[in-house]
Amino acid sequence: MGRTKQQALDTRAKIIEAAERVIYVRGFARASLEDIASEAGVTRGAVYGHFRNKEAVFQAIYENADMPLDPFVVQACEQDADPLQHLHAQLRQRLRDALHMRRARRLYSIALTKREVTAETAAFYERVSMASLRAEAQIDAALRAASERGQLPPGVDTRAAAGFIHAALTGFLHKRLLMSGEPRVDGEADQTLASALRCIGAQTGFEPARV
Repeated sequence: MGRTKQQALDTRAKIIEAAERVIYVRGFARASLEDIASEAGVTRGAVYGHFRNKEAVFQAIYENADMPLDPFVVQACEQDADPLQHLHAQLRQRLRDALHMRRARRLYSIALTKREVTAETAAFYERVSMASLRAEAQIDAALRAASERGQLPPGVDTRAAAGFIHAALTGFLHKRLLMSGEPRVDGEADQTLASALRCIGAQTGFEPARV
């Protein structure tokens, strides 16, 4: 790759990283291209050389991130011998990643706690809503597999249960993203997940950490 092309890619990456930090602190509406350029250490013209407007920079932040729009996306576990334990392990890890990984915490804060639906961001937040529905569908599939193996009481509405679990975890994450980190957060996260599973009658072999 030629030096000029690599420099262009490096500049674009700097702009995206700067925009992420600026929007996290100031919010989308109050952040300006001048703010982003200053944070990136480039000129406003350099920003326009890569992005047509602030909305395009905002979209690039998430396109560039190696993480799903919804924090509770899980992998299929229908063929797993213990789908409930598989689901629990995945949700536990997703929750911890969102709480502790610096970039994940920033991006989920922007998407969940700094939500600013404007004409410029409406399409993005519609994608966030669709991602939420997909995550619920994936949790539902895992619960149906667990139900088939007798890990849930007969007659449990797995779709409603998936919605409840997703809402409980999202609510907990939303609350914790608004607070500074504390030593007990992992214990509280484990308790929230365990409680959500118990509320749907899940028969599990794990014990949540004490807080």
